Amino acid sequence: MAARRSTAAPSAPDGLAAGVPALRRLAELAHKPVPPDRIRREVEGMVRQWLDGAGEGERIALRERISDMHAELAAGVEAAQEQVDDLERDDLAGRRHATSAMLALQAARDALAAAQNGL
Repeated sequence: MAARRSTAAPSAPDGLAAGVPALRRLAELAHKPVPPDRIRREVEGMVRQWLDGAGEGERIALRERISDMHAELAAGVEAAQEQVDDLERDDLAGRRHATSAMLALQAARDALAAAQNGL
């Protein structure tokens, strides 16, 4: 499991270009779905690895990458909310799964916002 995490969140030089794989990883976790606290920790770990040893220029690029990722996750949260709204009221299992995924995406979005504010 640790090897998979390090693949999804590479060190700073490679991590700055890894926004799409990081978003894919977060989408996989949300789809399972995992608890919001778990996905928040995942985001914090990714950002921590990207920041480790990053110089000022890399931090500027990282700030932009996090902003782009935040915007993508915000759109994902909106789409997830629409899916929840579109589900039939009597599809309790589907609503439960979709709501859990939406909450995980919201946690990832909020963790990225917090990381961006901390840069």
